[in-house]
Amino acid sequence: MPIQSWVHHWDVGAGKKVLRILVALLGFIALASLYDLFSYESYSSDEAMEVAQLARNVAEGRGYTTDSIRPLALYYLQAAAAPGQSSKALAQRVPDMSNPPVYPLLLAGLMKVLPFHFAANQYWTYEPELWISIFNQVLFFASVVVLFFLAKKLFDRQVAWLTAILFAGTELFWKFSISGLSTIWVILVFLVMVSCMAVIERRERGAPEEAAGKSAPWAIATGLLAGVGTLSRYSFAWLMLPLLIYISTSLRRARFKLSSLIVVSFLVVVGPWVARNLSVSGHCFGTADTAMFQGTPPFPGDTFERSSNPRGRLHKLAPADIANKFVVNAQAMLGNEMPRLGGNWIIALFLAGLFIAFRNPALARLRWFAVGSLILLFFAQAVERTHVSSDNPDVNTENLLVITVPLLFMFGAALFYTFLEQLNLSLPELRGALVTCFVILLCAPYLLALTVPRGGAIDSPYGPSHINQFAGYTRTNDLMMSDIPSAVAWYGERSCVWLSLDDESEFFKVNSLKRVRNLFLTQMTTNKRFLSEMKEDPKSWANFVLDCAEHQEVPTGFPLKKAPIGLLPEQMFLSDTAGW
Repeated sequence: MPIQSWVHHWDVGAGKKVLRILVALLGFIALASLYDLFSYESYSSDEAMEVAQLARNVAEGRGYTTDSIRPLALYYLQAAAAPGQSSKALAQRVPDMSNPPVYPLLLAGLMKVLPFHFAANQYWTYEPELWISIFNQVLFFASVVVLFFLAKKLFDRQVAWLTAILFAGTELFWKFSISGLSTIWVILVFLVMVSCMAVIERRERGAPEEAAGKSAPWAIATGLLAGVGTLSRYSFAWLMLPLLIYISTSLRRARFKLSSLIVVSFLVVVGPWVARNLSVSGHCFGTADTAMFQGTPPFPGDTFERSSNPRGRLHKLAPADIANKFVVNAQAMLGNEMPRLGGNWIIALFLAGLFIAFRNPALARLRWFAVGSLILLFFAQAVERTHVSSDNPDVNTENLLVITVPLLFMFGAALFYTFLEQLNLSLPELRGALVTCFVILLCAPYLLALTVPRGGAIDSPYGPSHINQFAGYTRTNDLMMSDIPSAVAWYGERSCVWLSLDDESEFFKVNSLKRVRNLFLTQMTTNKRFLSEMKEDPKSWANFVLDCAEHQEVPTGFPLKKAPIGLLPEQMFLSDTAGW
C-alpha cells in the first residue's frame, strides 16, 4: 500500500473509526484500572454475597440452591410440600426463591470459564470478587457503547460522545460496577431494549407499508429483552406498561400485532420461571412477593424474612400501613434521591428539557417513555423498599430509578448542545473549551474519587478470612445460624440460616427441621442500641449476647454451649463441639 493511501486510510478512511474505537477502549480500561486501584472495596452488601454464593452453587453442579437460608423460605417450602413431608424442608439443599435467575447464571458461566479461586487468603481482598467486578466493568463498557450508538442515531455524533463520556464519568455507576450487584447488567438490557424500540419506530416511519413484517423480529427481540430484564430484576416488569404505550403510539399500522408479539415473547421468557416459583414456594416471585409488606409496623426491618410463620403478624397488616409506607418513602425519595438522581448534574438539563418541544415526534415519544418509566419505577421503589436500602443507600438492587438514568443523560446532553448553539460562538476553540469545562465539572466526583484511596471499614464484620476461619471450625454439612448469613455462605461455604426472630420459640422451630450446630453473631447484633434494642426485648439476640457476656455462660436450655475465648463483646461464636 502506498504511503499516501496508508495515511488516507488512517486519517479519514475506515482506519479512523478503528483508531477511535481503540482509543475509547484503552481510555475506559485506564479509567477502570485507576478506579479499581484507588476505590475498590470488598463486598459490604448481603445482596452481592447472596447472589455470588448462589452462582457458585450453580457452577459447581448443586443446582439453583442457596446456602443463605431465610426462615420465611423454609415456611414456604413447608407450606408447598406434600402431606407428611413438611418436616423435611432442610433434609435436602434449599432451592433459592428470592433472587431472579439471569444474573446468577451469568456469574455461574463466568466461574466456569475463568480461574476462580475461593480461598480467602487476605482480609479485605477476595479474588472471586475482583473477577466479578471486572466482568461488571466489561458490561459497563458495553452499556457505554450501546448508549453511544443509540444517541448517535437519535441525535448526532456530538451528543453521542458527550452522553457516553458523562455516563462513563459518573461515579455512581462505577460504584455499582464493583458492588457485585446486577444493576450494570440490567442497565445494559434496558439500553438494548430501548435501541430495539427505536428501530421499530424508525422502520415504521420509513416504510409504513412494510413495517409490520420488517419490525416483527425487532418486536420479538424487545419482548425477549423485557423478559430477560424481569428475570434479572423483578421490578423491571413495570416497564412493560410504558413500553406498550410507546409502541402503540409510534405505529400507524399493525399496532396490535407487534404489541402482541412483545407480550407473548415476554411471557415465553418469564412464564417458566414463574411456574417454577409457584411449584417450589406457592408464590409467583418467591419471597420477593413480600417486599411491599416489609418496613411496615407489623414487619419492621427484616423481620418478615426472618419469621418462621408470618401469618400471625399478617393479620395485623392494614392497607393503611402500605399506604403510609409509600408516603414516607416517596417523601424521602423526593427530598433526597430525586435531586441527586444518577449522581450527575446533567439530570437538571433533562428536567429543563421537558418544557421544550421536539420537532421530531419520535424523540418526543421516547422522552415521554423515559418519563413514564421514571414515574412507574418511582412508585415501585417507594412501595417495595425494604431494609436493604437502609443498609446500603444508593448502591442496592432497590435503586430502580438508576436504570433509566443513561437515557436521561442523553436528553440532557442534547439540551446542552441546544443551549450551546444559541451562544453563536465564532471560535471553534472557545466552543471546545466550554464543552471540556462542562465535562470536567460534571465528572468531578469521579475524578476526585481517584485521589483518596479507600479501604475496608475497621469494624466491619465482613472480613473474608475471618469468616472463613470460623467456618473452618464446623463440619461441611453442619447448619449454622448467623446475622450475616450471606457472608458465611459466600466466604465460609457453609449453609447458614438467617438469624431467627428470638432465641426461644423461633430458634427452636428452625432447630426442629435440622439441628443448628453453630451460632455466629457479629457487630450487626452486638452494636445495637443499649436501651431500645438490647434491654427492651428480653428475647432479642442482642440481649442474649449481653446476658452471656454478663454471666459468662449461655442461658439455661440453649443447646449450644461451647465458645472460643476472646471474641466478646464484638462477636460471639457458639457450637455444640469445640472444633477449634
